[in-house]
Amino acid sequence: MADKIDEIFASWGAGRNVLLYGPPATGKTRLISQLFQSLQKPPDGSRGILFDPSDAASPFSRPTQPITIPLPAKVVWTTFHQSYGYEDFVLSLRPTMDSEGTRLEPWAGVFLDAALELADEDSEYESVVIFIDEVNRGNAARIFGEFMTFLDFDYRDGGSVPLPVPLRQLTFADGASEELHRPGGASTTIPDGFTFPRHVYVVATMNSVDRAAVPIDSALARRFDRIEMRPDLDALASHWRLNAPAIPTPTEDNWETLGPFETAYLVLDRLNVVIASDLGSEFELGHGLLTPIPATATAADGSEQPIAEADAWRSLSKTWDDVLFPQLEDRYSGRPEQLMELLHVDTAPPTGDYAWTLRASKSGTAEARALAPVRTSELPFDTIKRSFRWLAR
Repeated sequence: MADKIDEIFASWGAGRNVLLYGPPATGKTRLISQLFQSLQKPPDGSRGILFDPSDAASPFSRPTQPITIPLPAKVVWTTFHQSYGYEDFVLSLRPTMDSEGTRLEPWAGVFLDAALELADEDSEYESVVIFIDEVNRGNAARIFGEFMTFLDFDYRDGGSVPLPVPLRQLTFADGASEELHRPGGASTTIPDGFTFPRHVYVVATMNSVDRAAVPIDSALARRFDRIEMRPDLDALASHWRLNAPAIPTPTEDNWETLGPFETAYLVLDRLNVVIASDLGSEFELGHGLLTPIPATATAADGSEQPIAEADAWRSLSKTWDDVLFPQLEDRYSGRPEQLMELLHVDTAPPTGDYAWTLRASKSGTAEARALAPVRTSELPFDTIKRSFRWLAR
Protein backbone atom coordinates (compact mmCIF):
# COMPACT_ATOMS: atom_id res chain seq x y z
CA MET A 1 0.00 0.00 0.00
CA ALA A 2 2.95 2.31 0.60
CA ASP A 3 3.20 3.46 -3.03
CA LYS A 4 -0.49 3.97 -3.78
CA ILE A 5 -0.68 7.60 -2.64
CA ASP A 6 2.34 8.31 -4.81
CA GLU A 7 0.44 6.82 -7.78
CA ILE A 8 -2.57 9.02 -7.02
CA PHE A 9 -0.43 12.16 -7.12
CA ALA A 10 1.14 11.00 -10.38
CA SER A 11 -2.30 10.61 -11.97
CA TRP A 12 -3.44 14.01 -10.75
CA GLY A 13 -0.29 15.54 -12.16
CA ALA A 14 -1.13 14.02 -15.53
CA GLY A 15 -4.63 15.53 -15.45
CA ARG A 16 -6.45 12.33 -14.53
CA ASN A 17 -8.87 11.31 -11.80
CA VAL A 18 -8.26 8.16 -9.77
CA LEU A 19 -10.39 5.09 -9.04
CA LEU A 20 -9.23 2.62 -6.38
CA TYR A 21 -10.90 -0.74 -6.93
CA GLY A 22 -10.69 -4.20 -5.44
CA PRO A 23 -12.38 -6.62 -3.02
CA PRO A 24 -13.62 -5.42 0.37
CA ALA A 25 -11.12 -5.02 3.21
CA THR A 26 -8.12 -4.30 0.98
CA GLY A 27 -7.61 -0.83 2.45
CA LYS A 28 -9.30 1.42 -0.13
CA THR A 29 -11.29 3.58 2.27
CA ARG A 30 -8.49 3.61 4.79
CA LEU A 31 -6.02 4.80 2.18
CA ILE A 32 -8.15 7.70 0.98
CA SER A 33 -9.07 8.66 4.55
CA GLN A 34 -5.36 8.95 5.33
CA LEU A 35 -4.87 11.04 2.20
CA PHE A 36 -7.87 13.17 3.19
CA GLN A 37 -6.32 13.87 6.60
CA SER A 38 -2.87 14.57 5.18
CA LEU A 39 -4.22 17.11 2.68
CA GLN A 40 -6.20 18.83 5.42
CA LYS A 41 -2.92 19.43 7.22
CA PRO A 42 -0.25 18.99 4.55
CA PRO A 43 3.34 18.49 5.75
CA ASP A 44 5.99 21.04 4.91
CA GLY A 45 7.64 20.74 1.53
CA SER A 46 6.36 19.82 -1.88
CA ARG A 47 7.24 16.17 -2.29
CA GLY A 48 4.57 13.49 -2.13
CA ILE A 49 3.41 11.37 0.75
CA LEU A 50 3.87 7.64 1.29
CA PHE A 51 1.70 5.90 3.89
CA ASP A 52 3.00 2.81 5.68
CA PRO A 53 0.36 1.49 8.13
CA SER A 54 2.90 -0.87 9.74
CA ASP A 55 4.98 2.07 11.00
CA ALA A 56 2.88 3.41 13.88
CA ALA A 57 5.48 5.98 14.92
CA SER A 58 6.11 7.51 11.48
CA PRO A 59 3.48 6.29 9.01
CA PHE A 60 4.25 9.02 6.44
CA SER A 61 7.46 9.40 4.48
CA ARG A 62 8.67 11.36 1.44
CA PRO A 63 8.96 9.70 -1.99
CA THR A 64 10.53 11.24 -5.05
CA GLN A 65 7.14 11.97 -6.63
CA PRO A 66 6.19 15.61 -5.92
CA ILE A 67 2.77 16.72 -4.79
CA THR A 68 1.28 17.59 -8.14
CA ILE A 69 -1.68 19.69 -7.10
CA PRO A 70 -1.59 23.33 -5.98
CA LEU A 71 -1.72 23.86 -2.23
CA PRO A 72 -3.55 24.65 -0.07
CA ALA A 73 -6.22 22.19 -1.13
CA LYS A 74 -9.80 22.08 0.06
CA VAL A 75 -10.88 18.49 0.70
CA VAL A 76 -14.47 17.24 0.50
CA TRP A 77 -15.69 13.76 1.45
CA THR A 78 -18.87 12.17 0.12
CA THR A 79 -20.23 8.63 -0.14
CA PHE A 80 -22.46 7.50 -2.97
CA HIS A 81 -25.52 5.38 -2.17
CA GLN A 82 -28.79 4.41 -3.82
CA SER A 83 -30.58 7.59 -2.74
CA TYR A 84 -27.71 9.89 -3.74
CA GLY A 85 -28.44 11.91 -6.86
CA TYR A 86 -27.55 14.70 -9.24
CA GLU A 87 -29.23 17.11 -6.84
CA ASP A 88 -26.70 16.24 -4.10
CA PHE A 89 -23.65 16.27 -6.32
CA VAL A 90 -24.25 18.95 -8.95
CA LEU A 91 -27.29 21.21 -8.67
CA SER A 92 -30.73 21.16 -7.06
CA LEU A 93 -33.77 23.41 -7.00
CA ARG A 94 -35.25 23.64 -3.53
CA PRO A 95 -38.56 25.24 -2.60
CA THR A 96 -38.58 28.30 -0.35
CA MET A 97 -41.50 30.35 0.91
CA ASP A 98 -41.82 34.07 1.47
CA SER A 99 -44.55 36.71 1.46
CA GLU A 100 -44.90 36.37 -2.30
CA GLY A 101 -45.46 32.61 -2.18
CA THR A 102 -43.33 29.56 -2.99
CA ARG A 103 -40.44 29.60 -5.43
CA LEU A 104 -37.55 27.33 -6.36
CA GLU A 105 -34.03 28.41 -5.47
CA PRO A 106 -30.86 26.83 -6.87
CA TRP A 107 -28.34 25.12 -4.55
CA ALA A 108 -24.88 23.96 -5.61
CA GLY A 109 -23.94 20.34 -4.94
CA VAL A 110 -20.49 18.99 -4.11
CA PHE A 111 -19.01 19.03 -7.62
CA LEU A 112 -20.35 22.39 -8.76
CA ASP A 113 -19.42 23.96 -5.42
CA ALA A 114 -15.81 22.81 -5.94
CA ALA A 115 -15.77 24.79 -9.18
CA LEU A 116 -17.33 27.82 -7.49
CA GLU A 117 -14.73 27.65 -4.72
CA LEU A 118 -11.87 28.07 -7.18
CA ALA A 119 -13.73 30.76 -9.12
CA ASP A 120 -14.07 32.83 -5.94
CA GLU A 121 -11.35 35.49 -5.91
CA ASP A 122 -11.48 35.55 -2.10
CA SER A 123 -10.93 31.81 -1.69
CA GLU A 124 -7.83 30.72 0.19
CA TYR A 125 -7.64 27.46 -1.77
CA GLU A 126 -5.71 26.70 -4.94
CA SER A 127 -7.30 23.31 -5.59
CA VAL A 128 -10.19 21.12 -4.43
CA VAL A 129 -10.01 17.36 -3.93
CA ILE A 130 -13.26 15.40 -3.85
CA PHE A 131 -13.14 12.00 -2.14
CA ILE A 132 -15.93 9.66 -3.23
CA ASP A 133 -16.28 6.46 -1.23
CA GLU A 134 -18.26 3.57 -2.79
CA VAL A 135 -18.68 5.29 -6.14
CA ASN A 136 -20.57 2.30 -7.58
CA ARG A 137 -23.11 2.15 -4.74
CA GLY A 138 -25.05 4.92 -6.49
CA ASN A 139 -26.00 5.43 -10.12
CA ALA A 140 -22.82 7.33 -10.93
CA ALA A 141 -23.83 8.20 -14.51
CA ARG A 142 -27.02 9.85 -13.24
CA ILE A 143 -25.24 11.53 -10.33
CA PHE A 144 -22.68 13.21 -12.60
CA GLY A 145 -25.14 13.87 -15.41
CA GLU A 146 -23.77 16.21 -18.08
CA PHE A 147 -21.00 17.19 -15.67
CA MET A 148 -19.36 13.85 -16.47
CA THR A 149 -17.77 15.76 -19.34
CA PHE A 150 -15.78 17.87 -16.89
CA LEU A 151 -14.10 14.87 -15.34
CA ASP A 152 -12.01 15.11 -18.50
CA PHE A 153 -9.40 17.83 -17.98
CA ASP A 154 -9.33 18.61 -21.72
CA TYR A 155 -12.74 20.27 -21.43
CA ARG A 156 -11.86 22.44 -18.44
CA ASP A 157 -10.35 25.90 -18.22
CA GLY A 158 -6.85 25.67 -19.70
CA GLY A 159 -7.63 22.40 -21.48
CA SER A 160 -7.35 21.71 -25.18
CA VAL A 161 -11.09 22.26 -25.78
CA PRO A 162 -12.56 24.25 -22.86
CA LEU A 163 -16.34 24.09 -22.83
CA PRO A 164 -18.87 26.33 -21.07
CA VAL A 165 -20.56 24.71 -18.07
CA PRO A 166 -24.19 23.82 -18.96
CA LEU A 167 -26.47 25.39 -16.36
CA ARG A 168 -29.87 25.27 -18.00
CA GLN A 169 -31.60 25.08 -14.61
CA LEU A 170 -30.46 28.64 -13.84
CA THR A 171 -31.91 31.89 -15.11
CA PHE A 172 -29.39 34.29 -16.68
CA ALA A 173 -29.73 38.05 -17.14
CA ASP A 174 -27.15 40.72 -17.99
CA GLY A 175 -24.38 38.11 -18.35
CA ALA A 176 -24.81 36.49 -14.93
CA SER A 177 -26.96 33.82 -13.33
CA GLU A 178 -29.50 34.25 -10.60
CA GLU A 179 -28.28 33.95 -7.02
CA LEU A 180 -26.98 30.44 -6.32
CA HIS A 181 -26.73 29.07 -2.77
CA ARG A 182 -23.60 27.23 -1.68
CA PRO A 183 -23.04 24.83 1.22
CA GLY A 184 -22.16 26.73 4.37
CA GLY A 185 -24.53 29.62 3.75
CA ALA A 186 -22.64 31.59 1.09
CA SER A 187 -24.18 32.55 -2.22
CA THR A 188 -22.84 33.66 -5.58
CA THR A 189 -23.68 34.22 -9.23
CA ILE A 190 -22.11 32.50 -12.22
CA PRO A 191 -21.03 34.43 -15.31
CA ASP A 192 -22.43 33.40 -18.66
CA GLY A 193 -19.94 31.13 -20.46
CA PHE A 194 -18.33 29.94 -17.19
CA THR A 195 -15.72 27.22 -17.73
CA PHE A 196 -14.93 24.52 -15.19
CA PRO A 197 -11.67 25.22 -13.26
CA ARG A 198 -8.75 22.90 -13.89
CA HIS A 199 -7.66 22.12 -10.34
CA VAL A 200 -10.59 20.04 -9.15
CA TYR A 201 -9.46 16.46 -8.54
CA VAL A 202 -11.43 13.31 -7.79
CA VAL A 203 -10.37 10.10 -6.08
CA ALA A 204 -12.99 7.37 -5.71
CA THR A 205 -13.23 3.84 -4.36
CA MET A 206 -15.13 0.93 -5.87
CA ASN A 207 -15.94 -2.47 -4.42
CA SER A 208 -15.35 -5.06 -7.14
CA VAL A 209 -17.47 -7.76 -5.44
CA ASP A 210 -20.71 -6.11 -4.30
CA ARG A 211 -23.55 -7.55 -6.40
CA ALA A 212 -25.94 -4.83 -5.20
CA ALA A 213 -23.77 -2.08 -6.64
CA VAL A 214 -24.44 -0.39 -9.98
CA PRO A 215 -21.73 -1.16 -12.58
CA ILE A 216 -19.61 1.80 -13.69
CA ASP A 217 -20.30 2.50 -17.35
CA SER A 218 -17.45 2.84 -19.82
CA ALA A 219 -17.93 6.58 -20.42
CA LEU A 220 -17.35 7.25 -16.74
CA ALA A 221 -14.68 4.60 -16.20
CA ARG A 222 -12.41 5.88 -18.99
CA ARG A 223 -12.13 9.24 -17.21
CA PHE A 224 -10.32 7.59 -14.30
CA ASP A 225 -6.94 5.98 -13.87
CA ARG A 226 -7.57 2.66 -12.16
CA ILE A 227 -5.40 1.57 -9.24
CA GLU A 228 -6.02 -1.98 -8.08
CA MET A 229 -6.05 -2.70 -4.35
CA ARG A 230 -5.31 -6.35 -3.74
CA PRO A 231 -5.18 -8.49 -0.60
CA ASP A 232 -1.80 -7.85 1.01
CA LEU A 233 -0.33 -10.75 2.98
CA ASP A 234 2.71 -8.65 3.82
CA ALA A 235 0.43 -6.21 5.67
CA LEU A 236 -0.85 -9.12 7.77
CA ALA A 237 2.67 -10.34 8.45
CA SER A 238 3.63 -6.86 9.61
CA HIS A 239 0.47 -6.58 11.73
CA TRP A 240 1.29 -9.85 13.49
CA ARG A 241 5.07 -9.25 13.53
CA LEU A 242 5.76 -12.33 11.42
CA ASN A 243 8.77 -12.92 9.24
CA ALA A 244 6.84 -13.76 6.07
CA PRO A 245 9.71 -15.56 4.25
CA ALA A 246 10.17 -17.79 7.30
CA ILE A 247 6.55 -18.99 7.40
CA PRO A 248 6.74 -22.69 6.52
CA THR A 249 4.82 -24.39 3.75
CA PRO A 250 2.37 -26.79 5.45
CA THR A 251 3.36 -30.44 4.99
CA GLU A 252 2.43 -33.79 6.48
CA ASP A 253 5.32 -33.38 8.90
CA ASN A 254 4.82 -29.83 10.17
CA TRP A 255 1.15 -28.82 9.88
CA GLU A 256 0.42 -29.72 13.50
CA THR A 257 3.14 -27.32 14.72
CA LEU A 258 1.82 -24.15 13.05
CA GLY A 259 1.18 -21.19 15.34
CA PRO A 260 -2.09 -19.23 15.26
CA PHE A 261 -0.74 -16.28 13.24
CA GLU A 262 1.13 -18.49 10.78
CA THR A 263 -2.06 -20.51 10.38
CA ALA A 264 -4.23 -17.43 9.77
CA TYR A 265 -1.73 -16.14 7.20
CA LEU A 266 -1.66 -19.47 5.36
CA VAL A 267 -5.45 -19.90 5.52
CA LEU A 268 -6.04 -16.55 3.82
CA ASP A 269 -3.35 -17.31 1.24
CA ARG A 270 -4.88 -20.69 0.38
CA LEU A 271 -8.47 -19.43 0.34
CA ASN A 272 -7.59 -16.61 -2.05
CA VAL A 273 -5.71 -18.90 -4.42
CA VAL A 274 -8.74 -21.20 -4.62
CA ILE A 275 -11.23 -18.34 -4.88
CA ALA A 276 -9.23 -16.70 -7.66
CA SER A 277 -9.22 -20.01 -9.57
CA ASP A 278 -12.93 -20.66 -9.02
CA LEU A 279 -14.48 -17.20 -9.23
CA GLY A 280 -11.83 -14.68 -10.28
CA SER A 281 -9.37 -12.53 -8.39
CA GLU A 282 -11.93 -9.76 -7.79
CA PHE A 283 -13.70 -12.12 -5.34
CA GLU A 284 -10.70 -12.69 -3.09
CA LEU A 285 -10.84 -11.95 0.64
CA GLY A 286 -9.18 -8.74 1.80
CA HIS A 287 -6.45 -8.87 4.42
CA GLY A 288 -8.38 -6.36 6.52
CA LEU A 289 -10.85 -9.11 7.42
CA LEU A 290 -8.15 -10.66 9.62
CA THR A 291 -6.67 -7.54 11.19
CA PRO A 292 -9.13 -7.73 14.14
CA ILE A 293 -6.95 -10.62 15.37
CA PRO A 294 -4.51 -8.75 17.63
CA ALA A 295 -0.84 -9.57 18.04
CA THR A 296 -0.55 -7.84 21.43
CA ALA A 297 -2.68 -7.06 24.47
CA THR A 298 -2.42 -4.33 27.08
CA ALA A 299 -1.10 -5.64 30.38
CA ALA A 300 -2.21 -4.42 33.81
CA ASP A 301 0.76 -2.05 33.97
CA GLY A 302 -0.23 -0.47 30.65
CA SER A 303 2.52 -2.13 28.63
CA GLU A 304 1.94 -3.98 25.36
CA GLN A 305 2.57 -7.71 25.65
CA PRO A 306 2.27 -10.50 23.09
CA ILE A 307 -1.19 -12.02 23.17
CA ALA A 308 -1.47 -15.48 24.73
CA GLU A 309 -1.48 -18.26 22.15
CA ALA A 310 -4.84 -19.60 23.35
CA ASP A 311 -6.36 -16.12 23.00
CA ALA A 312 -4.96 -15.85 19.47
CA TRP A 313 -6.59 -19.15 18.46
CA ARG A 314 -9.89 -18.07 19.97
CA SER A 315 -9.68 -14.72 18.19
CA LEU A 316 -9.01 -16.49 14.89
CA SER A 317 -12.02 -18.78 15.36
CA LYS A 318 -14.33 -15.90 16.29
CA THR A 319 -13.15 -13.82 13.32
CA TRP A 320 -13.80 -16.84 11.13
CA ASP A 321 -17.34 -17.24 12.46
CA ASP A 322 -18.30 -13.56 12.34
CA VAL A 323 -16.37 -12.25 9.34
CA LEU A 324 -14.60 -14.74 7.09
CA PHE A 325 -17.09 -17.58 6.76
CA PRO A 326 -20.06 -15.29 5.95
CA GLN A 327 -17.93 -13.88 3.12
CA LEU A 328 -17.26 -17.41 1.85
CA GLU A 329 -20.95 -18.30 2.02
CA ASP A 330 -21.77 -15.23 -0.05
CA ARG A 331 -19.16 -16.02 -2.68
CA TYR A 332 -20.13 -19.70 -2.92
CA SER A 333 -23.88 -19.17 -2.81
CA GLY A 334 -25.40 -21.94 -4.94
CA ARG A 335 -22.06 -23.81 -5.09
CA PRO A 336 -22.16 -26.08 -2.00
CA GLU A 337 -19.83 -28.72 -3.41
CA GLN A 338 -17.11 -26.17 -4.16
CA LEU A 339 -17.44 -24.71 -0.66
CA MET A 340 -17.17 -28.15 0.94
CA GLU A 341 -14.13 -28.92 -1.18
CA LEU A 342 -12.60 -25.61 -0.09
CA LEU A 343 -13.14 -26.59 3.56
CA HIS A 344 -11.67 -30.11 3.12
CA VAL A 345 -14.97 -31.66 4.26
CA ASP A 346 -14.32 -34.94 2.44
CA THR A 347 -10.61 -35.02 3.30
CA ALA A 348 -10.62 -34.32 7.03
CA PRO A 349 -7.61 -35.05 9.27
CA PRO A 350 -7.03 -38.79 9.78
CA THR A 351 -7.45 -38.50 13.54
CA GLY A 352 -9.32 -36.19 15.89
CA ASP A 353 -12.42 -34.06 15.49
CA TYR A 354 -12.73 -31.61 12.61
CA ALA A 355 -14.86 -28.45 12.51
CA TRP A 356 -16.44 -28.83 9.07
CA THR A 357 -18.53 -31.94 8.46
CA LEU A 358 -21.57 -33.06 6.51
CA ARG A 359 -24.99 -32.56 7.99
CA ALA A 360 -26.45 -35.75 9.46
CA SER A 361 -30.07 -36.84 9.88
CA LYS A 362 -31.22 -38.37 13.17
CA SER A 363 -33.33 -40.85 11.22
CA GLY A 364 -30.19 -42.32 9.81
CA THR A 365 -31.85 -42.93 6.45
CA ALA A 366 -31.48 -39.53 4.77
CA GLU A 367 -28.28 -38.97 2.85
CA ALA A 368 -27.03 -35.38 3.03
CA ARG A 369 -24.55 -33.45 0.95
CA ALA A 370 -24.90 -30.27 2.96
CA LEU A 371 -22.50 -28.56 5.31
CA ALA A 372 -23.35 -28.96 9.00
CA PRO A 373 -23.76 -25.58 10.75
CA VAL A 374 -20.98 -24.87 13.22
CA ARG A 375 -19.49 -22.03 15.21
CA THR A 376 -15.82 -22.85 15.49
CA SER A 377 -15.35 -20.51 18.47
CA GLU A 378 -17.59 -22.83 20.52
CA LEU A 379 -15.57 -25.95 19.76
CA PRO A 380 -12.96 -27.52 22.08
CA PHE A 381 -9.58 -25.82 21.94
CA ASP A 382 -7.81 -28.81 20.36
CA THR A 383 -10.46 -29.03 17.62
CA ILE A 384 -10.02 -25.34 16.80
CA LYS A 385 -6.26 -25.72 16.40
CA ARG A 386 -6.50 -28.95 14.41
CA SER A 387 -9.20 -27.61 12.10
CA PHE A 388 -7.54 -24.34 11.11
CA ARG A 389 -4.12 -25.93 10.77
CA TRP A 390 -5.64 -28.53 8.43
CA LEU A 391 -7.51 -25.83 6.51
CA ALA A 392 -4.19 -24.07 5.84
CA ARG A 393 -2.87 -27.12 3.93
